[in-house]
Amino acid sequence: MVFQLKSDEIKEQLNSLSEQLDRVESLLNNSISQLFHKIDDGDSQMSKRPVNALLIIDVQNDFIDGSLALRNCPSKHNGEEVIPIINDLLDSGDFDVIVYSIDWHPADHISFYDNLHLRSHLLTNDSIQLADLHLHSNAKFDIPNVAVMEQVLWPRHCVQNTTGANLHPDLKVFDASSGKSVIYIFKGTKPNIDSYSAFWDNLKLSETNLHQQLQEKNVSQIFVTGLATDYCVYSTAANAVEYGYKTFIIKDGCRGVDEKHIKEKLDNFKQNSGHVIQSSQVKDYVQ
Repeated sequence: MVFQLKSDEIKEQLNSLSEQLDRVESLLNNSISQLFHKIDDGDSQMSKRPVNALLIIDVQNDFIDGSLALRNCPSKHNGEEVIPIINDLLDSGDFDVIVYSIDWHPADHISFYDNLHLRSHLLTNDSIQLADLHLHSNAKFDIPNVAVMEQVLWPRHCVQNTTGANLHPDLKVFDASSGKSVIYIFKGTKPNIDSYSAFWDNLKLSETNLHQQLQEKNVSQIFVTGLATDYCVYSTAANAVEYGYKTFIIKDGCRGVDEKHIKEKLDNFKQNSGHVIQSSQVKDYVQ
């Protein structure tokens, strides 16, 4: 049996089909719009997963059980406690880039108390004078061709090519052969200036290539762990914020020198757009 439709019937059915298609298109557009608004972060562009870097700061032998072990500092912290936390973060697979920073001082470094005699003639008139300077004192030097600067006097530590400068053997360490994106930063390498931050020396006269490497890898979020909270961790994290990275200090993944100083530095970091979290919260931010 053959059915024949009149032209007006065909038109009617086509119009009906067109209306149905319009409704489907409207529903699809509405659904897409709702989805967009759910994942839009306010810049009218589709959001995507951030590129996350884990910075592991100075988890070296001398800061854990060597010449500048944190347990001998006012905080009495055990630096070794950060290692299982950092290892778990490394195992999580949440991080696209892994950075190890390493204090790497020449033997005549300005930060060593037992090198004070090498620069006693450079102490400024308003510095604490030689006879009154002790370990952990703040000396003030006028270094030719560098600057006038204050320097904490530390025990000799992390001297280049010594066991004390090595990363702790229990810390998981990846290299390029692991297939992971890994960066190593050696800092404090110049005799006359210290470098707490993995980005800059303490006077911002010389920059490492860390920022450049992170930019090349499109990193947008930085999570900082390691030693010591109130010095190298804080300085690195503060510089990261200045560069525009969304930056987190993972508090339980860090240990520091002095409890009061730690609180002051973390409070300052939070007041300047930094974030302080626990390792258990990391998954909430890396997605």
